[in-house]
Amino acid sequence: MTDVLIVGAGPTGLTLACDLTRRGVACRIVEQAAEPAPGSRGFTLKPRSLEALDDLGVADRILAAGDIRGWLRFHLGTGHLFDLRLPPAPADPSRPYPNTVGLPQWRTESILRDRLAELGGKVEFGRRLAGFDTDDEGVSATLEGGERVRVRYLVAADGGRSLVRRTLGLPFAGSTAEDMRALIADVRLDGLDRDSGTHLWVTGDGHLLAARPIPHADDTWQVVTSLEPGEDGDLDTVRRALATRTGRADVRVSDATWLSAWRYNLRMVERYRVGRVLLAGDAAHVHSPFGGHGMNTGIQDAYNLGWKLALVVQGAARPELLDTYEAERLPVARQILADSDRRMKGAIPPRAVRPVVRLILRSVMARQQRRTRNDHPVYRTGPLTRHLTGRRGRFRAGDVAPDAPVMLDGRQCRLFELLRGPHFTALSFGADPGLSDPRVRAYTVVRPGRAGLVDTTGHLHRMYGGREGTTVLIRPDGYIGLMADTPAEPADYLERL
Repeated sequence: MTDVLIVGAGPTGLTLACDLTRRGVACRIVEQAAEPAPGSRGFTLKPRSLEALDDLGVADRILAAGDIRGWLRFHLGTGHLFDLRLPPAPADPSRPYPNTVGLPQWRTESILRDRLAELGGKVEFGRRLAGFDTDDEGVSATLEGGERVRVRYLVAADGGRSLVRRTLGLPFAGSTAEDMRALIADVRLDGLDRDSGTHLWVTGDGHLLAARPIPHADDTWQVVTSLEPGEDGDLDTVRRALATRTGRADVRVSDATWLSAWRYNLRMVERYRVGRVLLAGDAAHVHSPFGGHGMNTGIQDAYNLGWKLALVVQGAARPELLDTYEAERLPVARQILADSDRRMKGAIPPRAVRPVVRLILRSVMARQQRRTRNDHPVYRTGPLTRHLTGRRGRFRAGDVAPDAPVMLDGRQCRLFELLRGPHFTALSFGADPGLSDPRVRAYTVVRPGRAGLVDTTGHLHRMYGGREGTTVLIRPDGYIGLMADTPAEPADYLERL
C-alpha cells in the first residue's frame, strides 16, 4: 500500500512530495496536465517560504534564479509619478532570508521537481484523479484509465476547482466578483526599461496595468491588466491596454507564451481534514493576488502538514496529530483572505491624486514593502504550543525559531543548518537535556569557552531569554513547540504527540 497520494503538482503538492519523500514516506504525486504548466502566475516567495525551502535544500537555487530588488515605477495615467527603490534588507542573525524573491511560478515548480527527483520521487503527469472512496483504514482512489490506488491518506493540492473538495461536498464559502476580472500574460515586450523593475499604471477610470520583467528571461515580461466587462483575454487585449493605458507608442508586444483570464474570488473551506483526506493550498482557500500570499500560503500549508503526516504514517504519533494541521493553518488562511481583500479594495486610488496624497501613497507602499520582509505567521495559541517559562526573550513558543551563528565541534555554522532535516531539535541552555528519543537531536547551548553548542555571539541567549535550565523544543517545521524552565519538559511534550 502507498502511504500518501498527492493530487496536484503545483508548488503546494511538490513541497509536500519533497518533504514526505525525504522522510521515507512512500508517496505518489499525480497531475492531470500532460506536462508542466508554463505560466508565471504566482511570482513572489516570502521569507518564511524561503526558510521552508532552505530546509528542503533549494533556497540557494531559488535565490540564484530570482530577483530580490522589488523595484517599482509608478505611473498615474500616462505620467510618471515616482520610483520606489528600497535597497534589499541585509540578512541578520535571526533571519537569513529577509527579502521577498520575485520568481515566476513555473520556475519555482521546476526547481521543486528537480529536488523531488534527487530525493527519488517523480511527478506522474497526465494522470487525472477520477474519483475516490474512503473507509477507516484508508482511501481507494481511481485514476483516469481505470488504475485503482490504495493509500493510507489522500491530500488535495488540486487548486481552486478541486475535484477532491467537490467530491467531499465541502462548501467553498465566500464570494466571486464577476465584474472584477484581469488578464495575466507572459509576453515578449520591447520598449520598457527592465532596470526600473515593475511598471504600474493606474488610469483615471480606475483601470490597472502592471508589467514585471521575468528574471533571467531576456525580454519576457509578466503583464497584468484589468478587463472591461465582456472583454476577451488575448494578445490583442494586451496590445490595446498597453497602448491606451501607458500612452506610449514605442512599447511593442509579441510572442505570448501564456495567457490566463482571472476573476476575483475570495473563498475558503471550514475544514482541512475529512477523515483520511486533507486539503492544502488553493484547494482550501483562494483570494486576490494583492499581497502576494497565494503560492506562499500553499507552500506553508504543505510544510506544516508534511512532518505531521509522516509521524502518523510511521506510527510515531497518534492520528489526532493531523487535526492540528487545520487548527494551525485555517486561522492563517482566514487572516490572509481578509488582508488580501483589504488590499484589493484599496488598490485603486481616486481619479484626482493631489500632491499630498501622492506622498502618503508613496509612504504607505514603502511601509508595505518592508512589512513583506517579515512574513512569519505564528501559532502562539495553537494546540501544539506550550510556553512554560516567565523569562522574557524576543521569541516565545509558537513563533518561528530564529537563526543564529553557532559553533559545534570547532566548526562555525548556523543554527538553521542543525535544524535542517526531518527531526525535532532540543536546545537546553547550560544543562544536558537528557533526551534519547530517536526523533530528536539534542544540544546543550553554552557560552564560549565551554563544550557543547557554542552561542558564539550570545544571540541565542538574548532571543530566548536563555538562563541555566531554559529548554526549547523546535518542531521539524522550524516552529518553537515548547519553551520551559526545566530540561525534562521535552520528553513529556513528545509523549503527548
